[in-house]
Amino acid sequence: MKKYIGYLDSISVDAEQHERTMKRLYQKTTPLHRNRAVLRFAGMAACVAVALLCVFTIPGLFDKPTTNVTYDPNNTSLIGLPVENFNLDELHNPGGETASRIGILRISDFFSYGKLSFAFVRVIKTEEWTDKNSFSQSQKQTSTVHILSTLWSETELPEIMSVTQSKYGGCCAGEETNLLREGGVYLLPMIYWENGDTWIVWGDLDVLFEIDDQGRIWSHSQHEGFSQFDGQDARVVGDIVTAMTTDKNSAAAITTFGIIARHWGVLAEVTILGTAHDPERWEWEQNLLVMSADNILSIAPQNDWYTWRPKNKDEIKAVSRCHLEQGERYLILFDPSDGGPYIEESRVAIINADGTITAISEDNVFTEFNGYTVKDMKGEAERAIAWHKSHVK
Repeated sequence: MKKYIGYLDSISVDAEQHERTMKRLYQKTTPLHRNRAVLRFAGMAACVAVALLCVFTIPGLFDKPTTNVTYDPNNTSLIGLPVENFNLDELHNPGGETASRIGILRISDFFSYGKLSFAFVRVIKTEEWTDKNSFSQSQKQTSTVHILSTLWSETELPEIMSVTQSKYGGCCAGEETNLLREGGVYLLPMIYWENGDTWIVWGDLDVLFEIDDQGRIWSHSQHEGFSQFDGQDARVVGDIVTAMTTDKNSAAAITTFGIIARHWGVLAEVTILGTAHDPERWEWEQNLLVMSADNILSIAPQNDWYTWRPKNKDEIKAVSRCHLEQGERYLILFDPSDGGPYIEESRVAIINADGTITAISEDNVFTEFNGYTVKDMKGEAERAIAWHKSHVK
């Protein structure tokens, strides 16, 4: 799974723009037309690069002292500290400016960025430290937490574990994080960051679910997808996470293939008829592939920002930098793109004589499905879309 690569700067917070952002995060390359404003995302890319350098790790980042911690294993109640109902956006933008972060807008978004765990935790101890091995000698806080209840995890969580937050994050690593408090109870989305050998809190600049001394939950979020639950019993949000993760279609929805298929992708079985190259129109030595749409297997729910919706037996012309053999049959997860269909090499599988598929590259959304049939992949896409329709509001 690809990791969530940063919080973006100066973009309006609305569902339509969020869907655009999701697409960009999972798209390795984008076809560029000569008349397109190709530098419009240059500032964003630079901002994300700074955030990655400052927030994430290089070897040795999470070297830190350890301490012995005592806790009450019998205290698993969802009762925390008194909570002030502040808004993270107001905290970081006292002038009431429009929020500049749109990383995560709703609970379902957590399942679009990687393998994560959801758990209710109580913070036993916090420790602030300076990472002297990082690019900017960034400041960190490591919190020792007691797992009160695990709602969802692809790996078994220990009863006591450590999670790390950067004290400053955001697009350009300048926004102060809402750090965990000793004695506080939280509903934490966490990801194991393998490069740093640590768990990190995911999305803590957009939302931090904190449970108060009456068992009520507070998101501290400006996004309605979270703030709608503020003041309600903490178990309400827990039940929503449980419903998403126990849905029979959830496993299909959280693969990289499933995420693309349900957000914007078009899955089709095609036969390559020929190739053409138009240097006046396409840059980067891209080819214009001509193919027959033998079978349109799935199309993501309609979005306002793309209109391409092919039909069976259509002749498809799509741009790509990968080489596909004339006469061969392929299973392709198309990107509708801004100017028409585009083919990423990482989203193509060849269809074998027996009807099974094999990804054409190692780093490919189909790699984990090698040996599946075309019919199997149609089912995977349909299940992912069904989950999306049920849980993405």
